[in-house]
Amino acid sequence: MSQPVLTWKTRLEEKLRLLPNRPGVYLMKDGRGKVLYIGKAKRLPPRVRSYFRGQAGDPRLQLLRDRIRDFDYLVTANEGEALVLEANLVRSQKPHYNIELKDDKKYPFLKVNVQHEYPRLVVTRTIIADGSRYFGPYTRVKDLRQVLRSLRRLFPLRSCTDRRLRQGGRPCLDYFIDICTAPCAGFTDPETYRRVTDRLIRFLEGKGEHIARESEAQMRALARELKFEESARLRDDIERLAQLHERQRITDLERPDLDVVALVARGNRAMAAVLSHREGQVVGTWRIRVGSAENAEAPEIMETVLSDHYQGREQIPALILCRPLPADRPLLEKWLSDRAEHKVRLIEPKRGRRAEIVRAVQENAHLSLEEEELIERGRRKRLAESAYALQQALGLPRAPARIEGYDISNLQGSLAVGSQVVFRDGQPLKSAYRRYRIRDVVGPDDVDMLAEVVSRRMRHLEERQEAIPDLILIDGGKGQVNRAARVLRDAGRGEIPIIGLAKREEEIFLPGRSEPIRLAGSSPGLQLLQRVRDEAHRFAIEYHRRLRSRRMKTGPLEEVAGLGPKRRAALLEHFGSLAALSAASIEQLAEVPGIGPQMAEAIRRGLGRA
Repeated sequence: MSQPVLTWKTRLEEKLRLLPNRPGVYLMKDGRGKVLYIGKAKRLPPRVRSYFRGQAGDPRLQLLRDRIRDFDYLVTANEGEALVLEANLVRSQKPHYNIELKDDKKYPFLKVNVQHEYPRLVVTRTIIADGSRYFGPYTRVKDLRQVLRSLRRLFPLRSCTDRRLRQGGRPCLDYFIDICTAPCAGFTDPETYRRVTDRLIRFLEGKGEHIARESEAQMRALARELKFEESARLRDDIERLAQLHERQRITDLERPDLDVVALVARGNRAMAAVLSHREGQVVGTWRIRVGSAENAEAPEIMETVLSDHYQGREQIPALILCRPLPADRPLLEKWLSDRAEHKVRLIEPKRGRRAEIVRAVQENAHLSLEEEELIERGRRKRLAESAYALQQALGLPRAPARIEGYDISNLQGSLAVGSQVVFRDGQPLKSAYRRYRIRDVVGPDDVDMLAEVVSRRMRHLEERQEAIPDLILIDGGKGQVNRAARVLRDAGRGEIPIIGLAKREEEIFLPGRSEPIRLAGSSPGLQLLQRVRDEAHRFAIEYHRRLRSRRMKTGPLEEVAGLGPKRRAALLEHFGSLAALSAASIEQLAEVPGIGPQMAEAIRRGLGRA
């Protein structure tokens, strides 16, 4: 199995194991980070794990499974909040696998048109900037009409239209069943009506605990008076209103367009979570990992996070809620305002609804950081086990933290290349990878080719003062490893341990030993060696294919010494085709800018016409 497959599978298993037992939303992603599917869960662990367990009966689900390489999640306060967040994210991101599987509807809100002299309480699914107060969204759609009746019994506001209110006259039935104070008939004044409206708004904001207590006391009093039917109705009202208070922290109705950025820092690691709100709904989420933050304060880290995140954003809202505030807040606000072409403010709310939203985002950042730390701790533990197992099995002087792997790729000796990969602490260090074109070996001789690559590597090691590997791994058997060991000794690097790993039986060869070492397939040491060997093989094959593809376009010109890509392109552009170029004389070749008589002769020899 190749290294990349092993890496994503291992990471998925770690993340599945560390899922918090909370309600939330999960986002399934492919290898490029594109969101494939968004779902909700009452409890994240069993729901997310179900995508990787058992057989998928639905072909569409199987196609989704085959593409999943990673996932993210956002915890929520309750299942209702997860339902709303899922719908908002599906609507904004439109994942391919949600098209036929999800109901992309809008959830209802309760609306109070507070600017009216006698406000109404109505249900709506559309938010507009009309000065009204909106509460919700509410996920118990079927029960919302009953909840509305319960609210009107506690807060008797009118339900009639503005036209009916202006007509006046006799009150309607609502007045006689005590769910309206009849402003249409002049039975209440605006000040008294406003007090009822204010009590309703405080209740919908979650600040009306005393109203619930008063209702419970009234229910008990009715029961003592043997008015059981009225007491039961009031009990039902109280239960419905309690359900209404499954609050949606992640929706801010006071400010349609805002972003929330929260940071958690611990030791040399930090994690930021970003939620983007547009028109009162979450339309985007990001996790931003921060490394090497040991000597930085949280405000300094936040400044870096904000500048990096908004460098790539086209739309920047006028308000960004932060925790903590960045170090140089005025400078960052000016930079963001210039980019957005409107004023941008950075604030850290201390109380109220917005503070709750920030706490919710910070909670997700905290969980993400914990997940990263636990994965890293598990990785280090496995690495220690792998390195120690190799040290014991191979008799190495120390556990190998830096391993270099080498492989050769060629086609019957042509376009031969070598690869060098480096693993540090069990992870690929891609900045240290190197490619080699074989220069000194003619014909398909892998042993000599490996010797050439190792020899050139040892020269670079000396010239560039690069890190000395704890172990060198050759893709091959006894012949390859003995020859490479001789190269090390000749270069004065005989102290570097070197081994060979043969593919067929996964046998490990050491220099000077006739019998190979065999480790169990479950050995963490062998698995680490396989990862290094497979990565070296992949890297060599990739380079060889690239050269073959290039040669198909330029043919034998690729092999002419000193003829670079610019002059090859100039030749092909001048003559129009390789066939016309091959038929050209030395004099005609020399006429091309950059091609003199000497190079023209070399080209003729390379084309087999010398």
